[in-house]
Amino acid sequence: MNDLLPKMITGLPEIDMPVDSITGHLIQGETTQSIFFLVKAGTHLPEHSHEAQWGIVIEGTFEITLGDEKTVYTKGQTYFVPAGTLHAGYYVTDVISFDVFDTPDKFEMKSTKKTA
Repeated sequence: MNDLLPKMITGLPEIDMPVDSITGHLIQGETTQSIFFLVKAGTHLPEHSHEAQWGIVIEGTFEITLGDEKTVYTKGQTYFVPAGTLHAGYYVTDVISFDVFDTPDKFEMKSTKKTA
């Protein structure tokens, strides 16, 4: 899926993700983090919460569950998850999104150090 984004995006630092089906390229700000996410179809994110998150779907289809309400998002649509709100996600297709988190430390950069 990385071939769908230009080198200026895929050349950004990758984030350390515990889920193999998600790749993220980081733009680090002083008070926020912005991530280009590439997520494989069928990926499920269990219910969780964090600081506020705004995003836009660049390609694909996914759903966000906020409480009892499921909403499906497709290319060009934006979403907002208020701070502290429990939510879950399911990726119906491969998805590329751009998300902004209202915190500078949601994700760490993937280590480029090689271990012996």
